[in-house]
Amino acid sequence: MGAEVFALVVVLASLVAKAYVALSVGLDGDEAYYALWSAYLSPGYLDHPPAVALMTALGRLIGGDTLLGVRLLPLLAGIAVLAALYRTGRLLVPGRSAAALAVAWYCLSLQGAVNFVATPDAPSTLFWTLSLWAAAEAVTRSRPNWWLAVGLLAGAGLASKYTNAWFGIGLVLLFLIGTADGRRQFGRWQLWAGGLLALLVFAPVLWWNYQHDWQSFLFQGARVVSFEEAFGRLVSEFVISQAAAMGPVLLLCALLAMGGFFLGYGRRAGARLALPVLTTLPLLAYFLIHALHARVEVNWLQPVAPVLALLGAAFVCLLPARPFGRWIVAVGSALQLVFGLGLIGFAYVQAVYHPLDLGYADRTRMLRGWDKLAAEIRQLAEETGAQVIWTEGNYRLTGELFFYGRAAGDSRPVRDIAPHPRYDFLPPEARYPTSSPALLVESVRSPAAAEALPPRAEFSNTRLVTVLKRDEGAGRGEEYYAVLAVSGATGALPRAD
Repeated sequence: MGAEVFALVVVLASLVAKAYVALSVGLDGDEAYYALWSAYLSPGYLDHPPAVALMTALGRLIGGDTLLGVRLLPLLAGIAVLAALYRTGRLLVPGRSAAALAVAWYCLSLQGAVNFVATPDAPSTLFWTLSLWAAAEAVTRSRPNWWLAVGLLAGAGLASKYTNAWFGIGLVLLFLIGTADGRRQFGRWQLWAGGLLALLVFAPVLWWNYQHDWQSFLFQGARVVSFEEAFGRLVSEFVISQAAAMGPVLLLCALLAMGGFFLGYGRRAGARLALPVLTTLPLLAYFLIHALHARVEVNWLQPVAPVLALLGAAFVCLLPARPFGRWIVAVGSALQLVFGLGLIGFAYVQAVYHPLDLGYADRTRMLRGWDKLAAEIRQLAEETGAQVIWTEGNYRLTGELFFYGRAAGDSRPVRDIAPHPRYDFLPPEARYPTSSPALLVESVRSPAAAEALPPRAEFSNTRLVTVLKRDEGAGRGEEYYAVLAVSGATGALPRAD
């Protein structure tokens, strides 16, 4: 009972804090870029599958072109993740304590604290957790119809982020083939039908890739063979960053739970940890290998953060109550609480109030100043009669100007003038509007560099209007943008196929 009360208090406090921050800070450039996606729905995009665009489109339909509209569905998805995590814990680990602690520990991790951000990680985490829950219902309760839900949810996970393929690999190769419980499922038609449903849900993404020369798969697959540092130099960064994002206690206990599973301790305590361990292991192994040659971004493990919280909580709750088991639960929870509150509180305060000048080490600086910059550019567009706002090679800027323009009721198109396949989702007739006059907003290193910009070949007339600076708070930051008045589209202006 104590663990459930602790979890309830943590969940309620985290939801209030998360909602406040979600409605107080501006959109990250990636979020704004996905908001642009949501205005032009497609079965696929270069960067990711389409689930985040569908999620954002639904949120904007309900909440409008506001911060709430963009982040509404990720906020609700976070609540669904908590419910599924608790239910999965109840199914797989004896008693109530592990399920409750898993929910609390996840909320007290930085990964859980930022899951309101409208990126592909939001639907990816949701469907990974729901897929695990459905599989647990099918196996532990011998209800094979749940395999149909597994197929639908796992397919939706693949349509969220290609990372979710590791769930399917772990489920099929390690759990279904590698365990006795799993092999018994092969005689049930629902398992095979579930696999077909997963393929059907993912089929539109496959078809889009086929029509676009598999460019999304190739774009993401390029990371597999990329080399950013000398072999092995980034492994320590990977481990430290994940310990910070999950909480060192949570991550350590989760890894100990996985080790204990292979030694048989979990099974002897009555837990059924094969599903969470074996469906998570391939992703962890891959990213460890990836870290040998390239950087692993902190958010890439966000889809498995709830499962790691479950494993960490299971480890401490399965320890014998005597002589130290209860103390370990209490101390572990206290440490996770202190570390989580400290790190999350710092991140939230810095994001909303930004009291410290941390320079480029401050990731929250990317949330600030876009609304003011967009308003200044819109004012210049009105003064110059611009009918189009162009950017160049900057998808984050493109997204920010699009979102804040729509939020202000400005229907003026915002387009990146650089030909890039990431904009293939735009209708050909809308990709390169020839209307003029127009504004072109270009990133420059300094105001002096703006003065030296050459005329644009895409237009017969180019004039520097001004140089704007994105204000990251208290005058910090050095992002400058040259605003050019352009007119008279020439043959150099790209054309959509």
